[in-house]
Amino acid sequence: MNQSNVLSGQLCSELFYIKNGVAADRIAIQSNGRYTANLSPQNLISCCAKDCHGCNSGSIDRAWWYLRKRGLVSHACYPLFKDQNATKDDCAMASRSDARGKRHATKPCPNSFEKSNRIYQCSPPYRVSSNETEIMREIMQNGPVQAIMQVHEDFFHYKTGIYRHVTSTNEESEKYRKLRTHAIKLTG
Repeated sequence: MNQSNVLSGQLCSELFYIKNGVAADRIAIQSNGRYTANLSPQNLISCCAKDCHGCNSGSIDRAWWYLRKRGLVSHACYPLFKDQNATKDDCAMASRSDARGKRHATKPCPNSFEKSNRIYQCSPPYRVSSNETEIMREIMQNGPVQAIMQVHEDFFHYKTGIYRHVTSTNEESEKYRKLRTHAIKLTG
């Protein structure tokens, strides 16, 4: 996913964009290009609010669990809302499981212009070694991987190239000290 796909200033949805971008790419690869939809971060934010912690730092493990067990619709079906402080009661999608465990939507898309409310699910997530060669092998065999990095106050001023932490004396950076980790998508 390139930077133009990440909505500027919406750190809450960024975690879910990264995870959904990795998942959508892997679904496309595993389906040999049959399924190429961008997955809805709002579906995850609104419907997994209790277990995934929504905009309160998010839980990557719970988000992957939700995608595997409950599934998500496309971004076209369930676009981002302005209020991202959604709770479980704000979920606009519902689904049920068939005898084989495949989920099917029981409501139409919140975006009335989109007719496909297909539920996308993934295989169980797994951890990859932090060894660079193992990560490269995983990307070559299965597609992008999600990684977590330590976030320092200077990260919010980073523009291009390889990020390296630089201690800042900027007073504005104080408000960013509470953020500890950031999800990123590794593509190669």
